[in-house]
Amino acid sequence: MYRFLSVSLRFKSRTFLLLLFAGLTSLFMTGCSDDNRKSKFQQARSEKPLSIKLNQVGYLPSGKKHALVPTSTSGNFVIKRATSDDIVYQGELEELKVWELSNDPYLKLARFSDFDDVGEFYIDVEGVPPSLPFSISPTIYDDALRAALKSYYFNRSGMALSEEYAGQWKRPVGHPDTQVNVHHSATTSSMDALTTLSSEKGWYDAGDYGKYSVNAGIATYTLLAAYEHFPQYYQAVDVAIPESGDDVADLLNELRWNLDWMASMQRHDGAVFHKLTTLEWAGIEMPHEDKSQRFMIGVSTSATLDFAATMATASRIYKDLAPNIANQWLLQAEAAWQWAVLNPDVRYVQPDDVQSGEYGDDKFVDEFFWAASELFIATGNTLYLSSIIDNEVNFGVPGWADVETLGLISLLKNAQDMLSVSEFARLESAFIKLAENITEQIPTSPYLVPMQEDDFVWGSNSVLLNKALILLTAYELNGNAKYKDAVYDSISYIFGMNPTGYSFVTGYGSLTPMSPHHRISASDGVIAPIPGMLVGGPHAGRQDECDYPYLKPADSYIDDWCSFSTNEIAINWNAPLVYVLGAINALSQ
Repeated sequence: MYRFLSVSLRFKSRTFLLLLFAGLTSLFMTGCSDDNRKSKFQQARSEKPLSIKLNQVGYLPSGKKHALVPTSTSGNFVIKRATSDDIVYQGELEELKVWELSNDPYLKLARFSDFDDVGEFYIDVEGVPPSLPFSISPTIYDDALRAALKSYYFNRSGMALSEEYAGQWKRPVGHPDTQVNVHHSATTSSMDALTTLSSEKGWYDAGDYGKYSVNAGIATYTLLAAYEHFPQYYQAVDVAIPESGDDVADLLNELRWNLDWMASMQRHDGAVFHKLTTLEWAGIEMPHEDKSQRFMIGVSTSATLDFAATMATASRIYKDLAPNIANQWLLQAEAAWQWAVLNPDVRYVQPDDVQSGEYGDDKFVDEFFWAASELFIATGNTLYLSSIIDNEVNFGVPGWADVETLGLISLLKNAQDMLSVSEFARLESAFIKLAENITEQIPTSPYLVPMQEDDFVWGSNSVLLNKALILLTAYELNGNAKYKDAVYDSISYIFGMNPTGYSFVTGYGSLTPMSPHHRISASDGVIAPIPGMLVGGPHAGRQDECDYPYLKPADSYIDDWCSFSTNEIAINWNAPLVYVLGAINALSQ
């Protein structure tokens, strides 16, 4: 039997078949399978379709639940059982404000958090087409979590994916990276441009085949934090990868694939290569078809400190599991710190002959804080304490260029007994203030998510999920239920309760991205993209110059390969998806 992640088709009642003729979808699914017959979804519309917005994957019985109904009239909504059309719940629609960031019509709120029956249902409102079906189940997010985590396996570099574990997405080995040239931008007096290095394994960063130290840092840390914060939960999560069944959590096994690669990115003097890529973008081709020479390109203070922080974090999580390698990672992290202290402002500047992703940064106070925090926790050495206490940072929502809050989370979770009472209280207060600022943004959106205009940037979905990560951590710190309640609505937004009507995770929902900007999915000959990948989401930047039917920030999304600015995938976007779904699953248990 194949061990790739599979789910079954769900058959709907006659009520939902009417939606087929309305052109909303050709098949109702809650995941991907070998019988995925969805056609690629592309349309240009002058007006949005009239449809009820809800979580297309479903809701936890104890979780917060609501849907948005496009109507200007007052009245009631009813919930009907999918198998019989019987009314099982009814409530009154609530008035909402129009959201200036979207071109939505008038919206009314249908709350049903107190409805906790398990089963399959739909919402009916007079004058509006019935909603898409949704489920309520205590295991509703289990499959999506496993798919989000397994997407990293599907994006492994330097490994053939067999049919046993990859199913229809099997592929030959590509990019072994056993002989990578050192680019002239990364040479030293003892390492010239004729040098070749081995830098095997790792994950492809995004829609391209590059491997980038900066972005790998935050992605790897977020997954390490998921395990560190919820170890018992992840011990039981089997995602069917080659390493499954070896008494090590699959999440830690998957992380080793990338950590082993990251360890190879350190130069002999402690600096860390900024990235490993070809000089130009690969075409729409499979990994094994890309034969271009690959290079270690540049070194930077940001890459070196991100490396130090990530490897120090990994060293404490793996110290009992693999003590020798954990100790080696910690030594490498300390060497990286020492180089960064001597080279505190080495910025990555894109060489003229390189076109791959830049991940450039021009400030490093956040990277110093993060690295010092992780090294202090790992070593107990007060050498790093001054860089924590004396470092004036403004804590914000994490992103690859803003990593200070990652260090703050680690300190709050691990260093209470290592810090003075007053210092720990100061850090905790700063974190709760950040969480409060996020919750105060929620009422500004009819979708009840903390998304402001400035949040609709490249990868806006990850901005929302990183805010959810902060709220979950705040809930773990003080138990205030409002933080966890806000996360349910963020999950619903990702799974379809948003202005676009898309569930933004491939294969999960009734309307999901079919043409992500992802070279493997675009060139593997399989209609369905690899499941479990979060696309970047809407924003009005339109850097790709594609044709967008809607231009407001929360609407500006198209499911098209062209749209690398809204429909690309990335490892740092999927990481908070894994964290949030895993945390909600663990807490609901």
